Amino acid sequence: MSQNFSTETPLEEAVQAASSDAALRKELALALGEKSRAAREYAAQVLAELARADASLLSDHLKDVIDALNRPESLTRYSMIEVIGELAQDDPKVVEKAYEPLQDCLYDEESGTVRLYAFRILARHGATGPARSVKVWPDLSMALRSFHGDPQFMAMLTETIKMLGGRADTSVKEAAVELFAFDAEHARGELRKKAETIATFAPEVLERINKENAEKAAAATAAKEAAKAAAEANEEEE
Repeated sequence: MSQNFSTETPLEEAVQAASSDAALRKELALALGEKSRAAREYAAQVLAELARADASLLSDHLKDVIDALNRPESLTRYSMIEVIGELAQDDPKVVEKAYEPLQDCLYDEESGTVRLYAFRILARHGATGPARSVKVWPDLSMALRSFHGDPQFMAMLTETIKMLGGRADTSVKEAAVELFAFDAEHARGELRKKAETIATFAPEVLERINKENAEKAAAATAAKEAAKAAAEANEEEE
């Protein structure tokens, strides 16, 4: 770590010092690769707080930030996702540069927080344009299927709704409605409310699915009745 502070230095003091000291910011960025987990986590927390105050101060350290998405501890990973999110507000291409490690974070096996933070960043990236929404949707839809029922699932749905309400492509909106058509009709409570909200982005899709389901149910009922009638006719002949 830096000679100017240690992991015992209060975070507020480190953030304040780093905001006006480029050399200190570089030391913090390099500390993300330290062998000491405590050093990495401390540096990650300072950089996340600094990014919230002024993300532009960290634009020269994006490579170190992205690399730190591969650290074993979740605190460092989700702190760096926060930094990327702050940087992406001014430069969406930051997400493109970090896309592969963000994908890995989206399916993080150890931390639901890391998964949620990655989902949030990708969803907000998708909200910035049709092409970006098309790019992120396969990963988001897989995550929504994989983590259905997890503690973070409702927050993921909230982020999905925000993306659909942004500049998401029509095909993404339609795919989202298809994914949650069942929940919009059969779920209960908060899940149903969110699914119904998703359905408003392409109501014609939900109408089509409901019509198809009704037709399938009617056909199944007719087939069952026909089979029953045939069986009864055979019994009479015997």
